[in-house]
Amino acid sequence: MFPYLTVSILLPILGGLVVLLLPKERSGLIRWTSLIVALLNLVLVVVISLLYAQINTSSYLSTYALEENLHLSTGIGVNYHLSVDGVSILLILLTALLTVVCIGASFKVERKLKNYMAFMLLLESGILGVFMAANLFLFYIFWELMLIPAYFLVGSWGGERRIYAAFKFVLYTSVGSLLMLAGIIALGYYHQIAAGGAYTLDLADLLNTRLDSTLQLWLFAAFGLAFAIKVPLIPFHSWLPDAYSEAPAPVTAMLAGAMSKTGAYAFLRFCIPLFPQAAQMLAPALSILALIGILYCALLALVQTDLKRLLGYSSISHLGVVMLALFAFNLQSVEGSVMQMVNHGITTAALFLIAGFIEAKTGTRRLSDFGGLAFRVPVLATIMAIAALSSLGLPGLNSFAGEFMALLGIFNGNMVFGILATAVVVPAAWYMLRFFQGIMQGPRQQGGLVGASLRRGVLFDVHVHEFLSLAPLLALIFILGLLPQPLIFLMERSLLTVMQVVGVK
Repeated sequence: MFPYLTVSILLPILGGLVVLLLPKERSGLIRWTSLIVALLNLVLVVVISLLYAQINTSSYLSTYALEENLHLSTGIGVNYHLSVDGVSILLILLTALLTVVCIGASFKVERKLKNYMAFMLLLESGILGVFMAANLFLFYIFWELMLIPAYFLVGSWGGERRIYAAFKFVLYTSVGSLLMLAGIIALGYYHQIAAGGAYTLDLADLLNTRLDSTLQLWLFAAFGLAFAIKVPLIPFHSWLPDAYSEAPAPVTAMLAGAMSKTGAYAFLRFCIPLFPQAAQMLAPALSILALIGILYCALLALVQTDLKRLLGYSSISHLGVVMLALFAFNLQSVEGSVMQMVNHGITTAALFLIAGFIEAKTGTRRLSDFGGLAFRVPVLATIMAIAALSSLGLPGLNSFAGEFMALLGIFNGNMVFGILATAVVVPAAWYMLRFFQGIMQGPRQQGGLVGASLRRGVLFDVHVHEFLSLAPLLALIFILGLLPQPLIFLMERSLLTVMQVVGVK
């Protein structure tokens, strides 16, 4: 069988190498080559999803599909093993789409263009590998691989505090990664003791062994810290506002839209099925942390004056809903959690790109500098209103179905958690309307950078390349708002398998 999964990971890497070999003077060729590679990979990922959908309709129920397994006689359990399930197929589609969108939105980048595009493609490969790896050591390799381009993209092309933000990001994630590596090695060791035979780190083999509850707790903690940092959960969140605010807008869109989902996905694919008893024991504590993040970060978003920091805290709050629903442990909540991973990726990427376009046009991100821009940029104002309403979960737009399922599932699992999580609607509406109205409505700004741009007549509405970058996300906001059923169709069988492992019917 054709190695679709391997090619989808290698194609961006090879494309990045080709980009690096191009003459730096040929900036147009570099941009279009990068975009074409990303588009080709998106087509390949769509083919993978269609193949998976065909398998998913068959009577044969398998947790993972399209497996590519190369057995290596390493003696340390490292095998090249890739596979996809109903959850990962949605997230690799999201990643491939966002790569196209973010590279398209990066056509104005001038400085070190070859390196920038190569790192964007390498970031895509790392994230795709995380979503496909079915061997824990291979998963760790991809987990670390995606950090390298993320670090350089923030540290080299970011704002004034980019070095601080990049270093803080790497410091947090590296500590978690080292603990996860220790947990991976220990899990293989204890699996060998319990099951006998050769040392292995293959997920399919590890799932067949049940460890005692105390050991599960320690291993869950080792894995879970790395994943909690990436989500991020309170109190491991402080790297995110700095990284998101300092990174270029397309990079932030990629980090918030795709990379942030790797943490929640890893909890679902690894922590919960490998350590089901520990997951149930720690679920109340993780739910409380998620709930604190939902409410606390919504309040922090209310007082932000920087557009991207406001969206950063909003992102943490929304991902708190994802985590709270995930650990409610009923099928409805977990389906809502996965739907919100996808919907949040679409909506938050659109919002960060819009914030980036506004900053590029005005030279500022400070909310107090804006006011009354809708008369000058009506198309951008309309697009921004759609994205803001999507973030609020307006019925008919993409976030409504997932958020409704997630909150209803949380409520069914714990009434108090459900009521408190739903209460976030009030500050969320407040900060998102403040975000939109503070920029587009109210009195026109006469002074400052924005006023100067208006007086000079250089503040223009969206350019064609900006609109084309946002168009796929806007289309999905409406399509998934009206037709969320395909997402449920793809994920349901895989989630049923996970819930059975945990003991939930």
